[in-house]
Amino acid sequence: MAKTAKFLRNAPRWSTLFPVLLYVLFILCILVLAFSSRESDPKHRKSDPLAKTDSKSTFLLHWCIASWSKAWSTSLLQPLPTDTNGDKQLGVQELAKYINLKIREHIDNAIRTNPTMFVEIDHKPRDGLVSWDEYEGYWMREKGIQGDSHMKKSAFDKLDRKAKESIARDKALWMEAARTDPLSLTLDEFLSFRHPESSTVNLLNLVDDILRQFDVDGDDHLTVEEFSDVQTTDLGEGKKFILSQNVRERKEEFTKVIDKNKDGRADRGELLSYVDPRHPRYAIQEATTLFSLADTNNDKKLTLNELFAKSAIFISSKMIHTAESFHDEF
Repeated sequence: MAKTAKFLRNAPRWSTLFPVLLYVLFILCILVLAFSSRESDPKHRKSDPLAKTDSKSTFLLHWCIASWSKAWSTSLLQPLPTDTNGDKQLGVQELAKYINLKIREHIDNAIRTNPTMFVEIDHKPRDGLVSWDEYEGYWMREKGIQGDSHMKKSAFDKLDRKAKESIARDKALWMEAARTDPLSLTLDEFLSFRHPESSTVNLLNLVDDILRQFDVDGDDHLTVEEFSDVQTTDLGEGKKFILSQNVRERKEEFTKVIDKNKDGRADRGELLSYVDPRHPRYAIQEATTLFSLADTNNDKKLTLNELFAKSAIFISSKMIHTAESFHDEF
């Protein structure tokens, strides 16, 4: 059962495999064309196989490219239920709604699979804690490194720099997540370690940071005046980011987004909802940023051509690679 769960967890999604398969199909078409061209005209065997082709080969090439382009276009939009009105274009709200869906799916999946992975790693001894040695052993097994300590060290030394940087980064994240014991993690701490954006403890710490920076009178609440204060700038990088907007925008955000019960004050519960990545404001900010980079004609709509032109940006965003994008931020 554990092996099956592990396989399903690590199995690549169809939305990821489909573009790769299309690319492989395209390469195969080119190779078939190249070999057929060589065989049909021996005098061209030492020249470029695509330089001189007969009408049949040319037709085959055009058909391959057309089919591949059409399939690629379909693969980009078809799996993404973003175009809700069917106009073959994306609006900011359509994109934001889809990004919010992806964020919720990622966080829900992280919370759901965290106990399974925790139990899988916690086995020497099975004491309800995951030690660094247990995690490091799991990491090495995932890399195919097994055997005694000498064999493991030898195999580890042969890993590329990216893999070594990965485990070093994990060690640093481990020390940040370990609040009770630097050598082991509890179940909640393990979630903070692997998915800090999904951890309620991390979000509560962020609420503490906001209150510490903005709560002038120390009553454990924020007023609209405190939240919209942009006079003081030497309050740390966290507040510098929040203060990137003007007073009017801060007041509007406090009134419409933060203060849900409209009592003029924001308590910890309201602030916790505000900093939660599942809050729609995160998706709207992400969608707005993507639009500012990809909407070249500024018509408030994204066409397929605009998506292709900035494909690298969309692939690295929460629209496609939600987990990687989150982990780069936290």
